[in-house]
Amino acid sequence: MVLRDSRWRLGGIVVLAAIVRVLFFTGFHGFDDVFYIQRSYELSQGIFSLPTTHWAARIGLVGPTAVAYRAFGVSLGTTVLFPFLCSLLTVVATALLGRRLFGEPVGWLAAFLVAVFPLDVIFASMLFPTAPVTLLCGIGYGAFLLGDAEARQGWYLGSGAAFGLACVTHEAALVALSFYVVHVICQGRPRKGHLLALAGFFMALAVDPVIHGFMGNPHVRLDVLSHTATAQGTATDVAYSGFNVKWITEPVIRLAAERTFGLFSWLITLIALYRVLRPATLQDRALSLIVVTVFVWTEYGTMSLHRYAPLARLPRYLCPLTLPAMWLLAKYLCDAVRPKPRRILLAVLVASSLICLMVDSGNQLRPYDAIRSALTGIRPEAVAVEKNDEFPLRFAERMKPPYGLSVLGVTPPAQSIVIAKSPKLRRRLEAIPGISEVGSVTRPRTLYQAMLTSPFVLSILRIVRPPERFAEYKDKASPDMWTIYRIP
Repeated sequence: MVLRDSRWRLGGIVVLAAIVRVLFFTGFHGFDDVFYIQRSYELSQGIFSLPTTHWAARIGLVGPTAVAYRAFGVSLGTTVLFPFLCSLLTVVATALLGRRLFGEPVGWLAAFLVAVFPLDVIFASMLFPTAPVTLLCGIGYGAFLLGDAEARQGWYLGSGAAFGLACVTHEAALVALSFYVVHVICQGRPRKGHLLALAGFFMALAVDPVIHGFMGNPHVRLDVLSHTATAQGTATDVAYSGFNVKWITEPVIRLAAERTFGLFSWLITLIALYRVLRPATLQDRALSLIVVTVFVWTEYGTMSLHRYAPLARLPRYLCPLTLPAMWLLAKYLCDAVRPKPRRILLAVLVASSLICLMVDSGNQLRPYDAIRSALTGIRPEAVAVEKNDEFPLRFAERMKPPYGLSVLGVTPPAQSIVIAKSPKLRRRLEAIPGISEVGSVTRPRTLYQAMLTSPFVLSILRIVRPPERFAEYKDKASPDMWTIYRIP
């Protein structure tokens, strides 16, 4: 009976997580996912050329997506199938590992918190490594702590394998391992089982060179990474942007202002610092040390062995901490907060999540779906678009447009359809004799865009965001319109 109740409870939380992720579906972002989609499509078509960028080399992400494309075709659904499943499995892993480590109440509460956590919800429906890295690093931490708690060697092997697969998916997951030295110093001496974790790590990591070896070069990922700016900038740029009060304090400020965290980061930060100083149990200390250590290294540590090269301070790079942070938060709420205040705090957290999700920028493919529908009625033989519109339109056409799709050059091709977004291009096209406008598409204005035009919101962003982001905000806030022309 207890087992059946547990299954129903777990099923209910997973269904809740799925509903939230479908309601706030993102689908297509138009930045890094462009490279992942292109590489996944090439692999699905049997094109096994060596990757030339670090995005294409992340076989742990593009490989499963290529399998989905091969099996079900190219669509938004198949594009986000792998991260979506990883996100739901993260909820399951949070519950099962949490219950075993910290007891039933903590496991269920932590799973609920992950189900509504904005960072996980947003990236559940985007082709980024964030969701699989969250799952794999979460399993790695949970299995490692279980190995210490139960002295069962298999947990260590599984922990190392999970961290290794996380690094196959995204190399920045290496930062997740920075907890180990501090953990051993504060929790006790190294154990023999930790060598099994190391063995599992390298066994899983070998997946990358084995797969790329079949393509012709087992070391290709190291090759492309050696030519990639994986840091905040050059050594000179880091010296300029770092080592000053603003750069040093920025991570702390962003914890309080980043919409992908909601209000979760406020509570987790305070609890982690408190439990580092005053741990109630060894488990509290272990979780808080993981959260604090990995956070500090992610924000300030180097990713290079020969120079100081920190990661860009993107919120998604903190995703490996999701499960430890939620276990820490859930454990504190269960152990130290009375039921009524706990319910109030949970309501506030859920409300903050929903608000943050409502102001997310949303699916960037919608206007291109509208353009595709408009072109279906026109039935053109050739379509020319601006450079930034070429891939999104091709993707909206499931990578096989029924017309010749090209990037617009200096002179529009005769007897073709041209789609213009920039006002400058529209003015140039309208000066062509005999040209006719056959349609237009306007992107619906979102709450996110409305907020970016608010003087109050912008004044806050100027405090917590670097100046170079404001050109991007201005571009995002302006209404987008595409005009469709027929060239005589």
